[in-house]
Amino acid sequence: MLSVGLTGNIAAGKSTVLSLFADWGATVIDADALVREVQAPGSSVLAAIGARFGGEMIRPDGTLDRVALRHAVAGRGDALTALNAIVHPVVQRRRGELEAQAKRRGDCIVVNDIPLLFEVLDPDAFDVVVLVDAPEQLRRERLMSIRGLTEAEARQMILSQEPSVGKRSRSRFVIENAGSLQEVESAAWHVWCAIRHEAATSMWGGNGPLLAMFAHPDDESFSVGGTLARYADAGAEVHVWCATPGDAGTLNGERASKERLRAVRTEELRQAADILGVHEVHQQEFPDGSLRPDDPAGHQAAAEVLRRVQPEVVVTFGPDGVTGHGDHKAVNQWVVGASREAAFSGRLFYVTYPNSVAEATAGRIAGRPDEQIAARLDVRPWRTIKVASIEAHVSQRFPLALDTPPGADMMKREWYAAGTRSSHSIVFDLYESLDRA
Repeated sequence: MLSVGLTGNIAAGKSTVLSLFADWGATVIDADALVREVQAPGSSVLAAIGARFGGEMIRPDGTLDRVALRHAVAGRGDALTALNAIVHPVVQRRRGELEAQAKRRGDCIVVNDIPLLFEVLDPDAFDVVVLVDAPEQLRRERLMSIRGLTEAEARQMILSQEPSVGKRSRSRFVIENAGSLQEVESAAWHVWCAIRHEAATSMWGGNGPLLAMFAHPDDESFSVGGTLARYADAGAEVHVWCATPGDAGTLNGERASKERLRAVRTEELRQAADILGVHEVHQQEFPDGSLRPDDPAGHQAAAEVLRRVQPEVVVTFGPDGVTGHGDHKAVNQWVVGASREAAFSGRLFYVTYPNSVAEATAGRIAGRPDEQIAARLDVRPWRTIKVASIEAHVSQRFPLALDTPPGADMMKREWYAAGTRSSHSIVFDLYESLDRA
């Protein structure tokens, strides 16, 4: 897990960047939200604030009067220090708890939104520090126009924080926010891509290629697009083996000749592979829709690509074929048989889904109980890439809406069962060692 500290002086636009990072797949821990949480009615923190600054800081309904507290500490260094001593230790404990929970879930990127990161914490405690900055005059104008502060109040709030000039050299990335929303979004996107790459690299525990073996063009994007993008981003050599040209289906819902379908779907697969960062596509010409599990030619073709690529990890369909499609089940049998024939000694994983996700598809895909899930990958940071690869298969239609459950769930995580017997439960990197029986 990559821990990111996001900071910025007041009115620099940090909240805008935080929202973008959240949309792009980060787990967000918002310090301001934690402050409100620990200052909730009846909390020990709120009681301590009342004892230190007076009972008038607490409204009759038991909530904190934030305006009154702000005035009580404005321009008074000792008062602000006392307030920080009450609030910050509790907030940091809670932040640590949330980070630990994210790590247990296998989340890739956690962005900690901490306005006073340099003032109250050690920036070296984070893997990456991102500073959002804007000129002081512009920040003062924002405080006056957006928050309705007087110029004196805005100036006082700005002076209560350390100047950003000293923070810039101590930050890995600085996002300038002195222009339009589109400009800051573009700057944030470049930083996000760098963070995403670092997260993928830091979580990758292997060296060898990853080989995805499926039946049809689009299986690679629909089933494991996030996984392929994540490992390609990490630097893994990613391969896709596709058993058929997908020429027994339809073209945008209408019938078309096999020649036309073959040409269109082969090009769509090439485009999707480019989007995902695939190193090489190994296209086969087996008859779409009529693959036989016992076809020796299928076993031989699968064994040949295993020998050629020498993958460290293979991902494919499980015996259920996920959707029950006969071609999917046949490919599973080909891969299993080829693994033995080619003396494959790496790690084999089957695409699967938890029952909680599968049940929401009304029987369209098969699921497994949680105890049969061997690996769960966070692919949220690569969601935009997975969606783009799915959309590259423009002649086909993803069977589920991508913006509502369960389709949205499939854009966030990808799940695997162990193709080899294992006593290991959940892994977050397919290259992690599995205990084999």
